[in-house]
Amino acid sequence: MIHLYGRKNSINVQKVSWALCELNLDFKWHDENGKFGTVNVKNYEKLNPQLIVPTLDHHGHIITQSNGIVRYLYRKYTNTYTISKAEDIAIAEQWMEFQTTDLQLNMTPVFWGLVRNPPEDRDQELIDKNIKFLNQKFEIFDKFLSDREYILNNQFGMADIIMGVASFRYNSLPIQRPNLSNFQYWYQRINDRECFKKNILGTFG
Repeated sequence: MIHLYGRKNSINVQKVSWALCELNLDFKWHDENGKFGTVNVKNYEKLNPQLIVPTLDHHGHIITQSNGIVRYLYRKYTNTYTISKAEDIAIAEQWMEFQTTDLQLNMTPVFWGLVRNPPEDRDQELIDKNIKFLNQKFEIFDKFLSDREYILNNQFGMADIIMGVASFRYNSLPIQRPNLSNFQYWYQRINDRECFKKNILGTFG
């Protein structure tokens, strides 16, 4: 049995639930409707001493860190790593890390400032600065997508999931965005996927 721990509206948990859906893997969800900052699972610290989400229990093997879990699932259940060139895999993983480091660095203060914090607690200068950087980084991604439908081998895969959850949050923010036609064409393709609709839509907040 596969067990997934973490709330449905966590950007990191979404990566894993979306991947599990795309791979047609049945799993039991724990604390799906939980709240930020807590995990309503008894003795969760024994599974994940960091007390963060997600955690995946894959038939008794405990795995943490969202991007690592998604990589594991794609190694385990697809031929992505065996049929792809090492150089192409490196590019896909580059964008997966781009989401975790570069994008998240600027996404967090914007998301918290405009969505989670009340207006009276907003640091508008900090928010505006990070909106600028966030838009610039999505412009870089937009240029990358100019000659491809998906990130790896023009087939939907793990890197599209990682960048997809970040893109949903980006497109849901109440901010001005530049005209990113390549990005929006790619986003519409993933937006049409049933697993995106099931796991991502309606989870902003």
